Amino acid sequence: MNIMNKFTLNAAVLCLGVTLLTSCSNSHKEEDPKTEAKDMNEQKFDSQGEKDADRLSEAHMGNLYEIMAAENASTKATTGEVKKLAEMIKTAHTKMDKDLMEFAAKKNITLPADLTDDEKRKMDKLTEKSGIDYDKEFTEQMKNKHEDVIKMLEKASDKAEDPDVKQFAANTIPEVRSHLTMIEACWNNIKDMKDNDHNNHTDNKDHADHKDHVKK
Repeated sequence: MNIMNKFTLNAAVLCLGVTLLTSCSNSHKEEDPKTEAKDMNEQKFDSQGEKDADRLSEAHMGNLYEIMAAENASTKATTGEVKKLAEMIKTAHTKMDKDLMEFAAKKNITLPADLTDDEKRKMDKLTEKSGIDYDKEFTEQMKNKHEDVIKMLEKASDKAEDPDVKQFAANTIPEVRSHLTMIEACWNNIKDMKDNDHNNHTDNKDHADHKDHVKK
């Protein structure tokens, strides 16, 4: 075999090796956290039990997203009302998720360990905003999230196979509804606001506060 043929053969072997490595790497690509949890629950439960597990997973992922978004909004939000809302959501959903994880552990239900790629894209969309547009995006996302969670919890409280899951869902609904009421009130206050409107509102409030201070 001449030198050129040897070079060609070695190059072909190298290319084949790279192809195999790439294929193996892709086949072991990290699985979506939600899918991974679903696969584990599928091995442990029948079809109805798996549906109960899926509902708790949805609630957990809702909590994870809302906590992370609220942590960001508590510092980045423009209006005091949205900052206050973010602090409430962060505190309340941290406790709610702690209770949910303890309940899931008792039921041997595996919950997703992280946000999905889709949820991370939503978070990116939020953090890219600034000014009053950020406040609107955060509040709208929280409104949509809470509406979705309420629908899921109502379904679980009605159709879950496990009576404990039914009760857990039913007990959670009132608090999530109360959050939605606060979010909707906040949304109605800021939805038509512009950055200049907010600045004028802040300036007027500061001026009024200064006048009150001088009077005292």
